[in-house]
Amino acid sequence: MVWVLFVIAASAVDAQNMVLEVIPLRYRTAQDVIPIIQPLLAREGSVSGLQGQLVVRTTPANLEEIKRILASVDTAPRRLLITVRQDADATRSERSSEVSGRIGSDRARVIVPDSGDRRGGNVVLRDGDDRLRARVLDTRSAESDRNTQSVQVMEGREAFVRVGQSVPVPQRRVQRTVVGGQVVEQVVDSVEYRDVTTGFYVLPRVSGDRVTLDISPQREMLSTQVPGGVNVQRVVTTVSGRLGEWIEIGGIAQDSSEQQSVLLGRGSTGASGSRRVLIRVEELR
Repeated sequence: MVWVLFVIAASAVDAQNMVLEVIPLRYRTAQDVIPIIQPLLAREGSVSGLQGQLVVRTTPANLEEIKRILASVDTAPRRLLITVRQDADATRSERSSEVSGRIGSDRARVIVPDSGDRRGGNVVLRDGDDRLRARVLDTRSAESDRNTQSVQVMEGREAFVRVGQSVPVPQRRVQRTVVGGQVVEQVVDSVEYRDVTTGFYVLPRVSGDRVTLDISPQREMLSTQVPGGVNVQRVVTTVSGRLGEWIEIGGIAQDSSEQQSVLLGRGSTGASGSRRVLIRVEELR
């Protein structure tokens, strides 16, 4: 019983020592700073927000400590320039070599036909009716695409940017109707517009010279292989790095090869492609 009375008396003393103060905020919102102040409160203390101000109820000593913390937290947020770069590279190579022609005599003759009409270098050897042709083909092509987008945002705030175009996509469907008790089919051609966009969502948090980013870039491109199809590249991740440096947040690499053999000839094709997504955050002063 004595211990219970002591606890009640101590609580009454703490309640008498409590002070209530309204602290105006200069740059940050109450939602930003309350999660930081809440764990620092003295026992029986409380904090709430009211129209850009903090209402703090705590002990005098704890109030001074909270004011010191607020002085370092309630500062002007940094202005940031966020740049997202999406790179695409593709290479394709083709090699082939072939020998064709005809060689023979009155009793026997060997004919090796040309396997196809391909462009390349030709070497022809001929002696009378005998003819020998050698063909060599070696080609290589490369393609690169760079897409860069930038947006300004205050630290701790979300940003979203997206650009693109509406592309007409031909559509064909069969419409069936009943005429005179018979089903009549009619082909109807139409055009639909599909949005093809590129953009990103980002939420930056800065501490010193390091930045942590919740980032989700997306890129769409019309397919060159499937009519009306759209190739989509999307990444959702959280990364961290230094201000001013490029940070790679994702990539895709693809390789394919094919070999073909014919009589007295051989060919091969190969293709490779890569996609990378990089981000850089710079502070604007």
